[in-house]
Amino acid sequence: MSLNWIAQLTLLVAAVSVFGIILGKINIKGLTLGIGGVLFGGIIISHLVGKMGLDILNDPQVESARHYLQEFGLILFVYAIGNSVGPSFFASLRSSGLKLVSVALIVVVGGFLATFGVFELTDATLPEVLGIYSGAVTNTPALGAANEMLNSVANTAPDAVKSLMLRPDALEGVDQTDPVALTARLVQSTAALGEGYAVAYPFGILGIFLTLILMKKIFLVDVNRAGKEFEDAKKAVKRGIVSVNVKITNTHFDGKLVRELPRMDTSDITCSRMKRGESLMVPHEDDQVRTGDILHLVGKPEVLDNVAADLGEKVDVSMSTKGTDMISYRVVVTQSSVMGKRLGELELDSKYDVVISRFTRTDVELVPNDHLMLQFGDTLNVVGLRESVERVSRVLGDSRQKLQQVYPLPLFLGIVLGIILGSIAIPVPGIPAALKLGIAGGPLVMAILLSRFGSSLTFGRVHWFMPRSANMAIKEVGIVLFLACVGLKAGQTFFSSVASVQGLWWLLYGVIITFIPLLVAALVAMAVLKINYLSMCGAISGACTDPPALAYSNALYSSPEASSLGYATVYPFTMFLRILSPQIFVVLAMLIHC
Repeated sequence: MSLNWIAQLTLLVAAVSVFGIILGKINIKGLTLGIGGVLFGGIIISHLVGKMGLDILNDPQVESARHYLQEFGLILFVYAIGNSVGPSFFASLRSSGLKLVSVALIVVVGGFLATFGVFELTDATLPEVLGIYSGAVTNTPALGAANEMLNSVANTAPDAVKSLMLRPDALEGVDQTDPVALTARLVQSTAALGEGYAVAYPFGILGIFLTLILMKKIFLVDVNRAGKEFEDAKKAVKRGIVSVNVKITNTHFDGKLVRELPRMDTSDITCSRMKRGESLMVPHEDDQVRTGDILHLVGKPEVLDNVAADLGEKVDVSMSTKGTDMISYRVVVTQSSVMGKRLGELELDSKYDVVISRFTRTDVELVPNDHLMLQFGDTLNVVGLRESVERVSRVLGDSRQKLQQVYPLPLFLGIVLGIILGSIAIPVPGIPAALKLGIAGGPLVMAILLSRFGSSLTFGRVHWFMPRSANMAIKEVGIVLFLACVGLKAGQTFFSSVASVQGLWWLLYGVIITFIPLLVAALVAMAVLKINYLSMCGAISGACTDPPALAYSNALYSSPEASSLGYATVYPFTMFLRILSPQIFVVLAMLIHC
């Protein structure tokens, strides 16, 4: 059977992907390679192909196609990451997660400084040290960003970076006056990225587990007690939007209109139901209230407490619509004609005799107000008569099927805009190559911005929302393609490098970059910031963007909420910094040495 080079490369990448995914699932006492198994699968298969004397990977056409698949996979991966973390990225920087973000910042900055120290104090080249860095912090997007940045400077300023990217003996036989030949050799040196990554990656995973175990021993942590403390703290601090039933006993408000009640003219509170005697009704702003009426109020806890004190008293009375002519139903916005319109423009309350009691966007609950602009995927809790609620559902769309559809236009438009953003050159005084976000940073930043602000910027006409399952599929396909292609490139020289003294030094450098920042961050979190142990475990796992570590943290206590929340709080911020850090690293190296 004879296959052309396209079929051969496709077969090779697919075989690497299958083998690598299986390899990544092998569990040894709770430790797995995860998606990193694809990289090792590529290294092993590439090595075997070379041993069998097959020269497919040395074919220029195959190499060009392999490189394209690698870069395209990276674009898909980082765009999917940006799309998933975008809605929570800015929220993760707010004061509620400041301590956790501070821990992540120590890990990221510490790893960066440790890596720079290794680069300055040893003979490691830029490709080697950035590969070790990416593996030591178990961050594959950082590997992609480093690869893209090094290729960029190799093509734009080969003479300036040759001493940073190559050892002296690597230039033997290369005509250094020929920029094409020099650039080709520099690009070839980026294979050390994959080699360094693969050497440092195993301890990068192990180092996280060791840190968490060590903190437990040092601080004599009782995991069950830590879990209960987290739950108690959560109950003590009310968050988000809540509801209370308030009985009007203050005769001053007898006969007042609903809109004349305290804070009803603001966006802080809404009244979704009113009970008078045994009758449950939908209150409107021009309805009168009477002493003895019970109002179902929705809003921020501190506001509700003040309003309840003014009106009368909180009561424990059922305000359920069950058994009445009214229903409470969550309607999803999927109708294109209402997107980009403000809630007040639709006049749902007056036209359809309903009340919008809650408004949810990207898992964040808000008090409904007339100024909220509707976006695809928003969820409105509608209270009213069944016929009225059904009419509102038709107006807003409420198509659950549309939530599962993938719209290719925003996906590829976002990638186009991301690549354009990544191509914008930012001149840096003192270095010959301009700083760019590149194909790793550009799509990431654009996806974060579009997933958070895209609907508002396009007045709801473009659906930037992507189903979770589709986003996960794009992310997984992208990272598998990227790692498979990186492994195929690195495998040609990996084993000879690892078996050398140089390989042992790489391993040591990786241990330093992994362990020291993690240890410092964990000690600060426990001893100085007094962060709950389970939350610290989640934050450390998120700072390393490492799912196996999160799985370990989640298994420590019956409820995974503390560790999962810690992970989710720092993950977007960390991922953003990890992808930008290799580019900053290269710029600093050039400023110092060029």
